[in-house]
Amino acid sequence: LERFNENCKDFIRQQSVPEITSVPSPLEFHRRWVSPSVPVIIRGGVSHWEAVKKWTRAYLRNKIGDLAVTVAVTPNGFADAIHGSVFVTPEERAMKFGEFLDILEGRNPSKAVFYIQKQNSNFTDEFVTLTGDVERDVHWATQAFGKAPDAVNFWMGDERAVTSMHRDHYENIYCVVSGHKDFILLPPTDLPWVPYENYKQGRYREGVDGRFDVIASGDDTSVPWIPVDPENPDFDK
Repeated sequence: LERFNENCKDFIRQQSVPEITSVPSPLEFHRRWVSPSVPVIIRGGVSHWEAVKKWTRAYLRNKIGDLAVTVAVTPNGFADAIHGSVFVTPEERAMKFGEFLDILEGRNPSKAVFYIQKQNSNFTDEFVTLTGDVERDVHWATQAFGKAPDAVNFWMGDERAVTSMHRDHYENIYCVVSGHKDFILLPPTDLPWVPYENYKQGRYREGVDGRFDVIASGDDTSVPWIPVDPENPDFDK
């Protein structure tokens, strides 16, 4: 495996993710990026969306401030991550979107991290009011994949919100309307060195004193997950 990994370096490993400044045709997108599993940054890929111009906090507060949304709450920004020996999901709270903005703007004394991050196509469920500001799909990607997206998600948080290391079994098109998102990517040939372990499940719950407890799920089901923080690895394990 180590020899295979070394032999593949020249073919799939790059020092940086390629960037292009024009939207590719569906054929080019599939041939250059999807088929060889090469990530790419497309600068200005959704710059024509109304959302890019409109989605300021003031606009969103006026448009959907009273809308009830589901927000993930954790003590450290890690939702769906390993804590100790447990796979812990966030506490989920229903609140008005305006209240969520208040928290991001520091108007709430809580030190917890609040993050809109559901993966069940929440944009077409909870944020349907905003659908007029974006296109229904990324048309060149839909044509390249031969189908519409299975889910369209709306994510919003601050710099403390972190997605733990994981493996997706599907293609992702991540559209940044405002701010930025950092990704750490590993090539497929590194998979043999990525540990998967089974973990009992739990969920965060904030107490009246602001401290979070992990509440066990109460059943024997387990979740296979990666117990590695690539930004703070434990080399002794």
